[in-house]
Amino acid sequence: MATYKLNLENCFSVWYDANLSPAAQEEVKYDPGCEFDICFTSVQKRAIRTLWTVLDAIDQMWLSIVRTWSETAAKHGEAQVKIWRCSYDVPPPLMEPNHPFYSNISKDRRYADLTENQLPSSESLKDTITRALSFWNEEIVPQVKDREWVLIAAQGNSLWAIVSHLEGLSEEPIVEVNLPTGIPIGYELDKNLKPIRSMEAVAAQGEAKK
Repeated sequence: MATYKLNLENCFSVWYDANLSPAAQEEVKYDPGCEFDICFTSVQKRAIRTLWTVLDAIDQMWLSIVRTWSETAAKHGEAQVKIWRCSYDVPPPLMEPNHPFYSNISKDRRYADLTENQLPSSESLKDTITRALSFWNEEIVPQVKDREWVLIAAQGNSLWAIVSHLEGLSEEPIVEVNLPTGIPIGYELDKNLKPIRSMEAVAAQGEAKK
């Protein structure tokens, strides 16, 4: 996860296709010394550019990439971040059809295969977790079970969902989780997909780099 322009303005853009901030282009140029087998990202350019930048830094641009809308975070429009981020199952107000971003999202070709119900006008953190974990279980878990090294570049709430799932956090601790931007988070999992250890050294190196 890297910083993007509306992050800096303290806004949720999420389904709106915001670009990376200039600082983020440098923020994610970091080589953790890992070799991967397959990559997953969303269909939004800030996540895709983050992945490209990381793959370039680790000289693995040739890896297979799976893009999915399921790794997109909740669609919160221009709402202030802290209002709903502290809530687990309380969604922000619906994005109405007259909202300036509404048609940009609902008529976007990348979401053409989604039904109206799959492209919600608002999502709580709980909704995002449900969607992200469905993709995790159906698409990513089989790769992990095949002993593949998986790299995921996605929006904050989607990564939040996966990390909270792996850590076994309940609703209350989940909302306290804060994932810093530009710092890789790695997990080594056992045969039951439970963390053997999180690669804290990698995160610490990223923090030191900043």
